[in-house]
Amino acid sequence: MTHPLLEIVTYQVGSAGEADAQRQCAKEIAAGFPGFSGWLPLADAETRERRADLVVWATPEAAAEAARKVGSDDDFAPFRATISAFGAMGHFCLPAGGLPMMQAGEGMELGRFRLRPGVTEEVLREAHARMIERHLSRQAGWRGQRLAKLEDGSWLDLAFAATPGHARAICESWAGNADCCAFLALIEPISMEFGGIA
Repeated sequence: MTHPLLEIVTYQVGSAGEADAQRQCAKEIAAGFPGFSGWLPLADAETRERRADLVVWATPEAAAEAARKVGSDDDFAPFRATISAFGAMGHFCLPAGGLPMMQAGEGMELGRFRLRPGVTEEVLREAHARMIERHLSRQAGWRGQRLAKLEDGSWLDLAFAATPGHARAICESWAGNADCCAFLALIEPISMEFGGIA
């Protein structure tokens, strides 16, 4: 199974104000890349000129292609120009559901359900991971997904997306997909709700 990657990049900039603007532009462009799952921009606690960017990618291939584009495409030239010193870049494995880095205005979907009689947690988790890997993580705007088991024995499927609209579109993409249908065959739905991060 392919696991998502957390990319950590450290660097220093000359002018914090200009760098902030160009980093936001770079983030908006990268958000359109296949496999993009979130970007958390950080500044050093002592000086805003020292930076770290945490970016989540659905696959190693998506991370490698994005690195190539950021390093050479003209769209990222203004962002590259703000960097006065490069620190390091590393890639680290994440759980299968990704690491949602949610910001205000991004979307979410909460699906509550129970297991059908005879279905084990192991079978459920395998089907959920397969559905994410083969279908959901490849949808535009997908940011991450988690299962949560509640005290009453019911479950939540928490799905995170770039916008509430993306959350709805991803949910609609389940229809007719074999991996999604296999997951649905294991559960008894209780409720489904959509919302946004405040």
